Amino acid sequence: MEDRIAKTLALLLDGRWNEAFKLYHEIINDLSKEKSVPETVENTKDSQTSSKTEEAVSVVSEFERWPTLNDEELWDLGHIAYLFDDTETAESLIEEHYSRKPNDIEGMVFLGMIYKKRNKPYKSELMYRAALSEDKDNMKAVEELVYLYLETERPLDALAWVQKLLRLDPRTPKNYFLAGKALEKLDREEQSRRYIIASMILDQSSSFRGSLQSFYEDRLGESITIADLFDGKEVIEEWVGKNRHAVDRSPFSEFEHQESY
Repeated sequence: MEDRIAKTLALLLDGRWNEAFKLYHEIINDLSKEKSVPETVENTKDSQTSSKTEEAVSVVSEFERWPTLNDEELWDLGHIAYLFDDTETAESLIEEHYSRKPNDIEGMVFLGMIYKKRNKPYKSELMYRAALSEDKDNMKAVEELVYLYLETERPLDALAWVQKLLRLDPRTPKNYFLAGKALEKLDREEQSRRYIIASMILDQSSSFRGSLQSFYEDRLGESITIADLFDGKEVIEEWVGKNRHAVDRSPFSEFEHQESY
C-alpha cells in the first residue's frame, strides 16, 4: 500500500493527474473492500455471541476506520484525497490520523482546513484554536482562522486575528491584503485601501512578484496616486517598526475604539 501511495504522489508531482486520480481510486476501492469485511472473533460459542461480536467490531470501526494504514499512509492519502476534492474521504483519513496523534499541530490545522471545505465552520474553528493552544504563534493556524472568519462573515474576528499575523510577520504582502479585506467588510474603505496598497507595494518587491496583481487592478484600478503610495509605505513602516521593538499595540486600535461606540 505504501508503494502505491508513494507512486500516486510521484504522479501528482510529475503533473500526471489523470493517472494519479485513477490509482488513487484503486487504492480507496481496495481499502473499502477491506473495511467491508470486519474481523470476527474466532471460536464463538453460538450465533448470539457471534452477533454481539459483530456489533462490537462495528462500533470499534467507527473509531478505527483505516486500521491497515500506518500514520504516514493516512497523512499522505488524506492529502491526495484533499487535492482531488474528495473531502469526505480526506476527513475520515485525517480524523483517524488526529485520533492517533492528537498533539500534532500540522494535523490539527489540516483537519481544520478540511472541515472548512466541508462547510463545518464550528469544527474548523475548534481545530485551529486547538493548534494555537499548542503553539500560540503558529502562522498557518492564525492565517487559516482569518480566512475562516472572512468567509463566515465575521470581519471583526478576522480583523483581530490579522493583527496577530501582522505582528508575527509584517513583511508578507498577504497579511496586509487580508487586513484590507477585513476592513473592507467593515465598510472602512479608506483604511482598507491603505492596507491593500501596502500589500501591493510589498508584493511588487517580493520573489512572488505580482501574485495578487489581478486583485489590485480590480480593487484599485488606475487611481493610485503618489500620496496613496506614501500612505501604504507608512502602514508597512508602522507595522515593521512595532514588530522590531516588540510593541504590542495595533494601528487598528483607533478604529476598534470608534467601533465600540
